[in-house]
Amino acid sequence: MKPLTQEDMERYWHEVGDELDIAELLKDASVKLGEQHGIIEIDALTTYFHEDFKPHRMDVLEALRRKSGMKMLDCKVNQLFVDKDELVYSPDEKYKAMVQSNPAMQHMRHLFPSIDF
Repeated sequence: MKPLTQEDMERYWHEVGDELDIAELLKDASVKLGEQHGIIEIDALTTYFHEDFKPHRMDVLEALRRKSGMKMLDCKVNQLFVDKDELVYSPDEKYKAMVQSNPAMQHMRHLFPSIDF
């Protein structure tokens, strides 16, 4: 049996996506041979891939094991996206930003003083 190559694994990845009718999902990730023997690394290219992949994980692994001949093949999902820190703005900062993009907001504030903008 020949050793598994990166090219073979990528081909199997696409074939499995077609066979299991999840090709669109698998396009949101790339696969590579891991540093440890018997482990493939799946690099998630979107924020939702990890959750969407969970129900299909075992089916994908079984198909990859069958194609590669590696009965103990396992995978690790790496999330490559970077979460952005959410900025907390004060109401006054929000109002100033809204007035910059729409000066009519200032007039609205005078017409409706009881509404908190």
